[in-house]
Amino acid sequence: MALEKMRIGNAIFTDKFKENEKLYYDLVENGQHPKVLWVGCSDSRVVPEFIVNANAGDLFVIRNIANIIPPKNADEICTSSVLEYAVLHLNVEHIVICGHTGCGGINALIDGTPEDSKIHDWLEHSHSAKETAKGSGTDSLELETIKENILLQAKNLLTFDYIEKRYRKDEIKIHKWLYDMHSGKISFFDEEKQNWYQLN
Repeated sequence: MALEKMRIGNAIFTDKFKENEKLYYDLVENGQHPKVLWVGCSDSRVVPEFIVNANAGDLFVIRNIANIIPPKNADEICTSSVLEYAVLHLNVEHIVICGHTGCGGINALIDGTPEDSKIHDWLEHSHSAKETAKGSGTDSLELETIKENILLQAKNLLTFDYIEKRYRKDEIKIHKWLYDMHSGKISFFDEEKQNWYQLN
């Protein structure tokens, strides 16, 4: 059923493709020039392009469990290679770290995972976010861990010299966003006020 739905979906897409032929033609002929690198979760319910109503070519996207950016010294190739390409070759101007409510990865981090699993190894990159949330005295450990994880991954971005250099020169901006799956709304972390506020 899932594959049949995708087959039908592609037929619908090709009809819409014709309606937006100029957009897709320009992307082929002129290449991609996204201004935003989006770091989000692999969760199938959280689709970046849907959330912000983006067109093809608007976002360069990394998606993984719990929207994690391993620090430079982790020597993790997949995520770091996307960062390098986005910043040094595409010259993105914004990096959005977007977590979301109801994150299965964060719940697994809180509940614990088998130590011999790859998921356990991956979630170690968010361990300190859980510990910070625990120490906050919050009523909702899950939500606080999700928020702390977003802030942690934003810090991890700055362990990469080429990002830190551009950030200090204000050539690239880092945004910490939280998507609420119940409302569809996004909140952002205000660095100056050290608090979360609704984007719109």
